[in-house]
Parts: sequence; C-alpha cells; structure tokens
Amino acid sequence: MRRPEVEIGELWAAGSPVLYLVTVEEVRAVAACRLAAEAADGNLAVWSSQRGLEPIAPDARTPIAAIQAALQAPAPLLAVLLDFHDALGDPDVVRTLRDALPRLSAEGRCLVIVAPRLALPDGLASEASVMRLPLPGEEELSALLASVDRPGSASPADRQRVLVAARGLTETQARRAFQRALRIDPALGLRAAELVLGEKKRVLSRDLGLELVETQEAADSLGGLESFKAWMEERALAFAPDARAFGLPPPRGVLLVGVQGCGKSLAAKVAASQLGVPLLRLDLPRVMGSAEGAEENLARALSAAEAVAPVAVWVDEIEKAFAGSGPGQGADARAARLLGSFSTWLQERAGAVFAVATANDVSRLPPELLRRGRFDELFFVDLPDAAARRAILALHLRKRSREPDGFDLATLADACEDFSGAELEQVVVGALHRAFAQKRDLELSDLRRVAQDLVPLFRTYEEEIKALREWSRGRARAAGREGAVVDLFRRAAP
Repeated sequence: MRRPEVEIGELWAAGSPVLYLVTVEEVRAVAACRLAAEAADGNLAVWSSQRGLEPIAPDARTPIAAIQAALQAPAPLLAVLLDFHDALGDPDVVRTLRDALPRLSAEGRCLVIVAPRLALPDGLASEASVMRLPLPGEEELSALLASVDRPGSASPADRQRVLVAARGLTETQARRAFQRALRIDPALGLRAAELVLGEKKRVLSRDLGLELVETQEAADSLGGLESFKAWMEERALAFAPDARAFGLPPPRGVLLVGVQGCGKSLAAKVAASQLGVPLLRLDLPRVMGSAEGAEENLARALSAAEAVAPVAVWVDEIEKAFAGSGPGQGADARAARLLGSFSTWLQERAGAVFAVATANDVSRLPPELLRRGRFDELFFVDLPDAAARRAILALHLRKRSREPDGFDLATLADACEDFSGAELEQVVVGALHRAFAQKRDLELSDLRRVAQDLVPLFRTYEEEIKALREWSRGRARAAGREGAVVDLFRRAAP
C-alpha cells in the first residue's frame, strides 16, 4: 500500500489546486501533509476557525481570509484547511475559492481540505482531487506500537500477533488499544492480542456496522449443499500464497440465493472456515441508514474490511439494503448511488477479501450484482432432497449427543419432504422437548410426531418457492448437488 504522503505529494506536484482528503483522522492527515511538504521542500500551514492559518496568518480565521492568506504566503505551499467542508455551503466562499484556482495551480499552492465526509459543491467537483486516507497499514501500526512499547519487551511473534489484531483500526484507536494492552500484559502475550482484538470488535460494530463473527463451522457442520462445499474447497486453495505465483488472483466471492431457512447464513460461516480467514458481517441497512453520511459510512466500512484482509465479508439479505435502487418511478437516487459504490467495490476491491452475499427475494435483487466480476459464482439453495434431509437430521442429532444410527432416518426424511434445514432442526429440538417432558430418552416416534405436526414453509409459500426455482433455471448453479455449471448470468442485465 502506498504511503499517503507520497500520493499527496504527487497530486500537489501535478498542479492540483484543491485536494479533498476524506478521513476522520485529522491529526494523521496533518502529519501526512507535513511529510509531503518536507519531501518537496515546501511550506506547510494549517487553518482552523479558532487558530487562523498557522503559522503564517493566525488572524485569518474566516474561510475567505484563509484563502486570501494562502495566496499571499510564500510558495510552494500546502495549506491544510480543517472543517472547511462546512464553509463550502457558503456561495461567497465557493466563489472566492473558484477565483483563486488559476493562481493556486500556477504558483505551486495547494489547499488540502480535511473532512470526515465528502461534500463538494458542483462548481468545485471537477477541479478538486479527492483522496480517502487509508487506514494504517502494518508498517504504520508497527511504528505506532514501537512508540508506546519498550524496545525488546516482546518477541517478534507476539508483536506480530498484536499487529494483526489491530488491522482495521485508526491510528488513534490503535494507540489506545496498544496502551491498554500493555498495561494489562506488558509482555504482549496472548492476553494483549485478545484485548486489542476485543477493542477492534467494539469499534467495528459501533462505528462501522461490521461484526467480527466468531465461527469455527467446518464443512461437515453444513448438511447437504455438496456442490457449494466442493466449490469452496477448490476456491480455498486459491487463497494460499503460492496461488499468486501460479497466476491465480484471490477468489472474489459467492452469491447465494434461495429458500429461507435452507442454510445460506451457515454456508457463509462455513465459507470463512474453509478459507481459513476471519468473518466480518456487514450490516448494510445500518451502515446506509443515516440520511446524511451514508456513502461515507459505506466507504469507511469497506476500507476497514480491506484493512483486515485476508477476510471474508458476509452481507446477509443483500436485496433489502438496495431496495428502491432500480430505475423507474419512485426510484431512490441515494440507494442507486450506494449500490453503484458497492458494486464498484465488489469489482475493484484490493487484497484478499472474499464476499459472501445471501438473498431470499430475487425479485428485488439489483441486476448490477449479477454481472460477472462482482462474484465468482451464483448458487441456488433449494429445499434439501432426501439425502440432504438425512444428513441434516443426523447432524442435529449428533450435536445433541444422540447417535443417528439408532434411528430410521430414511423413513423420517421421507416424512419430512419439503422441509427446510431450519425446520428439520426444529423436528429434532421439538422431539427432544417431548421426550424430556415424558422423562425418557428420545425415540423415533417423537421425531415422527413432531414432523407430522409441523407445517413447513413450503405449504404457505409454495407458489413463491416454485417461482424462485424457475428463476434459478439457467441463471444459477445448484448448491445441493453435483452438476454441470449452467450459464450463470443468462438474461441478467448487461
């Protein structure tokens, strides 16, 4: 990853009169600009409404005065303007800045607007260069840890474990996490790494709508879906370092569509386990819920996910997040922009980030998500067949300390035709309740009785499920059986 001061210096040298630096890390942004100015043997000034343009014009406390002072200062100049995005709502400020653009560019001056969100008026959008300050990489985190730790106090392996735990944190968040960990565990052992990881979990969930999901679900914990598991086993090999030397890019992800309760969410956990990477659950409705700042929230969440790589990112019920994004009357322009940003990220994301998305209602699934390059594969998850039902019933019996061989699962599976995986689990749980209430061990009759009483979802939504199956024909690969790969995206939008 390129260091931010290098990119700032290049944009400045190329004649950019305005650089809009999007970040919540104000101190780190100023430090990067300072390094860029030093590398170019130029001058640096920092403006705020309280301190003016320090050190050259401390009395220039209004936005217009700051622009005028920057024009009078010795060049080359990098003038950092804090919270200046609020001033861009004033037409007089925008007019003053637009009038100054030719001189700024010609005389080697650059105004760097540091703000937590992008808010450029139309008159400046084409003139300003926009840059998002990336989260600290491992080199920066290592230097930060060294600045708060005693040299030689921890082994290289322990330090590396703590640094990996800190990926995805801002500089300020990482500093606090390191300091807390060092107070509790000065040797930076396992306890320190756990504390840093715990801080990251809180930050990701609270600020970014990302949940670090603890999962150790192996492939054999997912009943059925043989084709999906075999495909994931193959893709997991491409996550190995020697795959790059072979010419393989990291696998991009998978989209799972299908019937509710048939294991799509569990499949996401199994995918992360098969890849051997952490699983981040991205709560898109929460990230996009705010009326203002939704686009910035999404960008920050996706940036954090890339910083944690290698990682799997799970987006559950993705169609709900982008409801109203399609063209036509009543379309939601903001949802359409967010869909565009997310689709671009799916296409161009850097690093080993494997996206796992699930969807129930394909009628609301934006065509943009079906285009090749967003995901490697599209799987249809149907109700389990007889063999899969037996496997699922056996799995849930084993989880509850019952030996499946003691039950006639073939007969029971036939009695559970059109049951989803979730409903099969309830057959086992309900039968255990029945046996426990009668103060005896579980019997086949308990399982059969509960199965007889349970009304599966299929009976209520038979038409919808059949329509979903018809949609998948020629569009998706069956997740539950081995078979030829069909034309995945035939009839999808170009």
